[in-house]
Amino acid sequence: MMADNDKITELANRIYALDEKVYKATGSNLGRVYQGNKEKCINDLRDLIKSSADSSVLRSELALISNMARTTKKNPQLHKEIMHEYGEIFDEAMAMQEAREGNDIIDPEHAELNMSNLANRFGKDDNLIICIGRSYGCAGTDIGFRLADKLRISYYDVSIMNEILQRNEEHEETDRALFQNKTARTPAQWWRDFKKYHGLSRSDVQFFNTSKKLVDLAKQEPYVIMGRYADNILTKNHIPHISIFITAPKKLRIQRTYHTSKEKLTYKQAAKYVSKEDKAHLKRYAFYTGKKWGEADNYDLTINSSTYGIDGSVDLIMRIVAKNQLDN
Repeated sequence: MMADNDKITELANRIYALDEKVYKATGSNLGRVYQGNKEKCINDLRDLIKSSADSSVLRSELALISNMARTTKKNPQLHKEIMHEYGEIFDEAMAMQEAREGNDIIDPEHAELNMSNLANRFGKDDNLIICIGRSYGCAGTDIGFRLADKLRISYYDVSIMNEILQRNEEHEETDRALFQNKTARTPAQWWRDFKKYHGLSRSDVQFFNTSKKLVDLAKQEPYVIMGRYADNILTKNHIPHISIFITAPKKLRIQRTYHTSKEKLTYKQAAKYVSKEDKAHLKRYAFYTGKKWGEADNYDLTINSSTYGIDGSVDLIMRIVAKNQLDN
């Protein structure tokens, strides 16, 4: 037990140190992932590593570090050093959490799916964008995160996108305040700022901001994006991408939710929660896209993750990407 605690503490320190190193190397205006008192940050990291229920939080934080680390390519030696360290940390963190969770989604009785042909969709200057929708409890987020890591491209999910949008908004507000201290706004400027989001709900504002960010990112870098109506947003903006939907039999999704929920749900509560999430996804997706969430016709590929498990699903998508020579 002591040895395990020592390993967890060592890993927490390495993650903290890597975040610091990446921040110094990039000077990112998004700031560091771990800010404030070092000891508190290390303790929080230890808790995340030890908790299977908080695996999504640790995954998102590692993805933020990874996304920023990939921008150090202008210094090849430093980039290689940072990505090597990140790779070791990633493997160790995932191994520790897998040992605690022990809850893959695989059902060995299912057969393998065929691969699709996507070679002609992307031009030579287009970035590889993979949009992944998923039903709750199917391990889709784990699959997307590991896929991005294997492809060595950026990963975005709801928590990362919200963090980026929030930090960008804070910087814009700061810049605007500094500017307005020097120059008074005209009535027209005041009215423009007032009506920019006037009358829109918070979710509508978030949708429009996310849409703009996804389009901007697609022009800059390859990435994997989880949800966020990304497939529909990119289609409307004529940006080539691969759209994937991941699901699993409801019974297996309920079981996984029951075993991994942070709230320690009962089986009955887990079943109710999965049904609630499915209904909410259907409603929101239809509202913002006019399409039916999870319907196979709306995606390039649908995967039953119980057929392959987490790693097998990643390998399946990787084979499709490699077959179509999109991993260059």
